[in-house]
Amino acid sequence: MPSFGLMTDGIRNLSRFTLFAKEAERMGFERTLLFTPNDVDFHSRTIRALCYHKGSWVRLRCRYPSIAHDVGFYTDAKSIRLVKRYKSNVKFTGYGLGNKWHIHNRLMQSSFSKYVPETELYRTPSTALNFLKNYGSIMLKPINGKQGRGIVKLTFHEDQAVKPYEWQQSGQPKLYLPRQELIRKLRRDCKPFGAVVQRWLDIRNPRGQVFDIRALVQKEPGERWILTEMGVRLSQVGHIASNVTRGGSVKSIQSFLPELYGEEAAERIIEECRNIALTLPSELEGLYQKPFAELGIDLAVEQGGAVRIIEVNVKPGKKIVRALSGKDAYADAMLRPVRYAKWLNDCALQTKGS
Repeated sequence: MPSFGLMTDGIRNLSRFTLFAKEAERMGFERTLLFTPNDVDFHSRTIRALCYHKGSWVRLRCRYPSIAHDVGFYTDAKSIRLVKRYKSNVKFTGYGLGNKWHIHNRLMQSSFSKYVPETELYRTPSTALNFLKNYGSIMLKPINGKQGRGIVKLTFHEDQAVKPYEWQQSGQPKLYLPRQELIRKLRRDCKPFGAVVQRWLDIRNPRGQVFDIRALVQKEPGERWILTEMGVRLSQVGHIASNVTRGGSVKSIQSFLPELYGEEAAERIIEECRNIALTLPSELEGLYQKPFAELGIDLAVEQGGAVRIIEVNVKPGKKIVRALSGKDAYADAMLRPVRYAKWLNDCALQTKGS
């Protein structure tokens, strides 16, 4: 009988994983194995996992699962190495996209390159200063950052002779710096090759709140991509990123955009976003030569109505689903990868048996 694996960075809230395990059991998996990369024994091809079977979790040493789904966020180098090694040995529902610079380069190879804002890998303070000279305002984004943490907005004010450089991070007071002090701060706070520098996009509403559009796309059995939800994420006033987990809110795209751009322009923008969301995933799979189970595609609408691709996430949060469509739709979106995993495993068994 097939078994379903759930790999994570840490087991803190067991009830969250029980939802996956119950769905896996309902789909016909004999048991669910919950584990971290540190639980894997590569020599014996076994895992010291929490095993869910008929309503209970028990710690057991088990063989590798038939197929696994990765829900972890790994930050230390050791865990990342173990994850890569394990994923080369076991079939997963989907695989990683790499860091922000790697994703940027893949997007630039795609037919959607015109939607990608000007971006460069941070090497030295000169990287940021040259971008500032060209664009006036830029964003510095940690290359492995998530949920808007560590993002800095830099602005050059030509009319301020003494302290012309403005340094802004969400929720913190703005700093106004002379050139040499900015260079020292960049050397202190930004490691070479540890961030990307990007042209600042003016994506503020009239109240000064930053907003973007999150499109959650997921794979259905049969390899068909569906648009599960698309909604606007709106920041608090004074923030530079529109992350829901850090005080932002979720709005319906159908009501939010017409208020800013009018009905006709909003309809065009929504259709453009929908087309990107449903077409980009398959193209990325071709460029990466590996599959994905779900993606969060973050889109921006600059003042004037131009659509841009900000980022693509392989482990997207689903709070927009709960906010816009309710708890049942949220639970369905959370568990869709389990159903896709069962279909993938059944296909593998059929191929093996033929």
